[in-house]
Amino acid sequence: MDNRKNLLIIDDEPSITKILEHFLKKDFDVVIKSDGSEGMLWLEEGNHADLIIADLHMPNLSGKEFLKVAKASNLYSEIPIIILSGSDESSERIQCLNLGADDFMVKPFNPMEVHAKINAVLRRSKRFS
Repeated sequence: MDNRKNLLIIDDEPSITKILEHFLKKDFDVVIKSDGSEGMLWLEEGNHADLIIADLHMPNLSGKEFLKVAKASNLYSEIPIIILSGSDESSERIQCLNLGADDFMVKPFNPMEVHAKINAVLRRSKRFS
């Protein structure tokens, strides 16, 4: 049985999504969407994500807005979300964590650290499910 996890990566910077996809596709099934509303639409079409990585600053639906919508939804509130941000502003980080983000990473990041964080978040969410 293939128990690869589905990752939904939402970021409007192709360079970031390329790096993430390159590093994560060996271990995960990776789906890329370029903004929060596209990501939401994909979920609403009945697709399943085990974990979502969302950029904080995106057109249409920002990472923060996406987080609010996802966490308010009965369907998606359990999906762990890691927020990516270009700014290391701790107020942003605090806000995102308070809104329900499971982790927060600042760009530029080490893809191996992203991988490790994904595994850590998935381990935690598995323990509670």
